[in-house]
Amino acid sequence: MSTSNTESRVIKAPVAKVWAALKKQDFAFWSLVKSVELSASPCEVGGIRTTTFTDGTVQKHRLLELSDIGYSLTYEIIDSQPAVSTLSAQHTFKVIPITADDTSLVQWSSDFSSDNSLEVVMDAKYKKLDALEELSKALQN
Repeated sequence: MSTSNTESRVIKAPVAKVWAALKKQDFAFWSLVKSVELSASPCEVGGIRTTTFTDGTVQKHRLLELSDIGYSLTYEIIDSQPAVSTLSAQHTFKVIPITADDTSLVQWSSDFSSDNSLEVVMDAKYKKLDALEELSKALQN
């Protein structure tokens, strides 16, 4: 069974605009997110953000890496209420400039511990696809 999942989408916006939206880590573009509280600057490695989802789930994420040069960030889930069914997961956003038409390719990858299930991977897949579609719509306005 796969312990990773990557989804991607071309966003019709320049890399700087896409990166600015993702770097804040507030997921303002995603309808499943009700609110995000940051314990530090969104760019501070080690900073914790608490994300409350519309279904009532509350997760704490720790920023592990952020690169303005590589347009990427990685975070891990450190707490979830209700609990998630996998022991650990790291998630990475990467924005790649498409220079031919000044658009961007966004990749969202997740690496799960080996105790994950097919349901976890498929849930991640479809949530990412929906979120990337919403990001695309938000940045085209």
